[in-house]
Amino acid sequence: MMFKKPKLGKYFFEFTSMFLAVISAFALNNWNDNRRDALAEEKVLLEINNGLKLDLVDIKANITGHKVAKDAIIYFKKILNNVPVSQDSLMEHHFYLTGDNNSVMNVSGYESLKSKGLEIIKNDSIRSQIITLYENNYVILKNYEENSIMNQSFVNYYFPIENILANSFSYDENGNLKNIQLPLKLTLKEKNLLHSYLFRMNNSRNNKLYEYRLVEKKVIKLQKQIEKELVKRW
Repeated sequence: MMFKKPKLGKYFFEFTSMFLAVISAFALNNWNDNRRDALAEEKVLLEINNGLKLDLVDIKANITGHKVAKDAIIYFKKILNNVPVSQDSLMEHHFYLTGDNNSVMNVSGYESLKSKGLEIIKNDSIRSQIITLYENNYVILKNYEENSIMNQSFVNYYFPIENILANSFSYDENGNLKNIQLPLKLTLKEKNLLHSYLFRMNNSRNNKLYEYRLVEKKVIKLQKQIEKELVKRW
């Protein structure tokens, strides 16, 4: 009785074909997953970068606001110390003296990132900077501007200052502040209170300006890195 030799060539070909088909399908699936993640990462980076551009506008505006407020503090310090000032700018300085700002940061891009998973950002440095900016720096700014009672200029100082200076102010028929009678006629207590208010407001403005300038640098640095990363994809 004769036995037929197994057709090893045929089986080898079929096995190889199946193996290659499985490997190809796996590779294609893996490529699709990587491509999907890369597109999602790119979309999130674009959204965050666009938000950072808007944040910079807000940051610069608030820096200007606090600098103008510091000018107002200097103006009223001069008045308190009987140093001549221009009455023409009284109303403007009075308006900005106790004015507060809001920290309106665009967090939609970061929220999108968190919903997709922070690990979607492959660049470790960019991912770390994003987390620090949104979870730390932006929170500090918001607390300074809105949540920290001791840093609220209007709530803490507007009415106390008005009560001290009210008798020295003159208003026109439309209710606009026209001038202030100089030299001020204040008691020692009133003068010391004004010095204290101005000192604390100035410290608060300095602290806020320090944080804003720090965040401004971080935002600009992060923007450059994100844009550099996006250029690689295009």
